[in-house]
Amino acid sequence: MLTGARIWAWFAAIFWAVGFFGIIDLTMLFAVNPALHAVMGLETSWGVLFTFIIGGAFVAIAARPRQPWPALVLLWLVVAALLLASVLAEDTGPLAPAVLLLPMSLVPLLSRADRPDRAGGRLDPSGPILALALLGAPGWWAYAAVAVGQSLTPGVVDDTSWGLSHWPIQAALGMLLVVGVLVMAFWPAGRTLIGIACGSSAVVLGVSWLLYPDSAGAAHSAGLSLAAILWGLAVLLSPFLRRKEQGPDARLPSPANRPAPPALSESVPEPGVPDQSPARRRG
Repeated sequence: MLTGARIWAWFAAIFWAVGFFGIIDLTMLFAVNPALHAVMGLETSWGVLFTFIIGGAFVAIAARPRQPWPALVLLWLVVAALLLASVLAEDTGPLAPAVLLLPMSLVPLLSRADRPDRAGGRLDPSGPILALALLGAPGWWAYAAVAVGQSLTPGVVDDTSWGLSHWPIQAALGMLLVVGVLVMAFWPAGRTLIGIACGSSAVVLGVSWLLYPDSAGAAHSAGLSLAAILWGLAVLLSPFLRRKEQGPDARLPSPANRPAPPALSESVPEPGVPDQSPARRRG
């Protein structure tokens, strides 16, 4: 059954990253199609969502089918972001990938012969990652809000894939980056995968904005582009840079485990007091 889950996950990864043009849109960063330079910001946001986040989540399931929960939570966050973007942008386009993605994400749970590890795990807040989430939240919410506003504006520059406008998808990506890192801050089990997916997405977005600052969907600011890159690198590396908690030196036994001093077999008389032990009396 684990083999079946792996095969399905690889199929799903290719379906989203290739079939939904995620990888193709990312290759546009290398100036292979000058006709798309005007919409490169939109191309990049579409590309990172369907390649790094959705495709990457399914690759993680294929690699570790017994531990699918970080990937599944990430996919469900994508579904929620798409649904919210559809409502805010008054566009039914994001409903199509959301409706496809939700049942596809549930298939790995159907192979119950080899039960995956229990879901969730303990919550353990991380102050540095929470600070990163709060630091990036205003910028990414603004990114999503601009995308929603553009979606509601007739006649704006746009691009489409499979008949779907890119602006609402960009809005969903912005909301996902905020919520994803916030989940990282409280859920250790999801930190590595979500950190890699969201951090690499932010880095590639920032690079795209630097290369094509005047394109639709870009930040139009070198400072914001560099901020996105630095923030993304911090998120990407944060799961691997956690300091070990300081505690007692492991080389020293704890007081409870230290051996008790040996009991004295004979009492030692105080100075000036005759020895009254039985051995002395017998002598």
